[in-house]
Amino acid sequence: MRNTAQVAILFLTSSACSSAQPFRQAIIPTGPSPRWIAVADLNNDRNPDIVVANAGSDSSDSGSITVLFGDGRGAFRPASGSPFPAGHLPNDIALADMNNDGHPDLIIANHQSPFLRVFLGDGRGSFHLAPGSPVDVHSNPHPHGIAVADFNSDGKPDAATDSWGNNQIEILLGDGTGRLLTPGTFFSAGHRPYERLRTADFNHDGHPDIVTTNLDDSTVSILLGDGHGTLHNAAGSPFPAGAKPWEVAVGDLNQDGNSDLVIIPYQRDINGPIENAVTVLLGDGRGAFHPMPGSPLPLGDCRGPNSIATGDLGGNGLRSIVVACAESRTLRIYRQAPAGTFNATNLPIAGGWGSVAVARLTSDSRAAIITANADAGSITIYFPK
Repeated sequence: MRNTAQVAILFLTSSACSSAQPFRQAIIPTGPSPRWIAVADLNNDRNPDIVVANAGSDSSDSGSITVLFGDGRGAFRPASGSPFPAGHLPNDIALADMNNDGHPDLIIANHQSPFLRVFLGDGRGSFHLAPGSPVDVHSNPHPHGIAVADFNSDGKPDAATDSWGNNQIEILLGDGTGRLLTPGTFFSAGHRPYERLRTADFNHDGHPDIVTTNLDDSTVSILLGDGHGTLHNAAGSPFPAGAKPWEVAVGDLNQDGNSDLVIIPYQRDINGPIENAVTVLLGDGRGAFHPMPGSPLPLGDCRGPNSIATGDLGGNGLRSIVVACAESRTLRIYRQAPAGTFNATNLPIAGGWGSVAVARLTSDSRAAIITANADAGSITIYFPK
């Protein structure tokens, strides 16, 4: 599946956004149907690189991973052997050093299959399946999301995934060689933790915790870790999270040192435009969450919101919120003002059912936006101009 075509990068200036939001665009080919994006230094040159999970065809094991090396100045080139096979419908990506060799590894969830896959990196951008991969995680009905952290404090990264048919999430311990040990341990969440789970230390005890979006009871669950591999619901969890919460991103929106949550709904199941909105929940640093003043933020004419990210687009320490709108083929960008309010603008994108990420890719203090353009077989990087 190696792509031998030379990478073409096209730079454009968007006139569809306000003068306060100019971007320089870089369009980079990937594999078929790119969906999910992650950013890390994969080849130890201290420059951010990009990983893209390509879904391929829904009816085959044609999913792949594209690895793009960054030069620290905004240019990217494919790693040798990229894209490489990744099994059926890779649906989420996590990065961690799973075998303690000092190099980042990839962990993906294969949607509509029973598998997680661990790919071990060699520090030069090449990856190979870890021993024991793919891993049958016995999720009901199959895994969607992936999060990685050391949940039992043994110095070896572990993996968390969803089992929404049982209203549970699953922890699989890592053995430090790249293997994930089965069977995993299951913990109760809310009703139908369907699409995304993420990890952060929500109560500042030094142990990783988990957040899940619970589609059918319109909540998020905060599962606090004890550092021994066990999770329990935070006091008051699950917390109301707007109608049909689907995708979630974690970041400190109000600069108080606590992790906050930004959440978008599964639009197909909501009731009208009022429920088509971004819910922002502020964390108290003890595991509890409450709505931000002014939340929810209306999504307006954003149709098919399917991915959400947050980051510092202005280089001023204030986090913005970015939503990919698959059906209207737009980005909905909420820039935060110093007063803590958010101003929304739309930006046309190539679109399709891809995703969005926000990350610093150069020495610029301002983060860039990256979209996966599922219908176009490419990603677009929106650099601040």
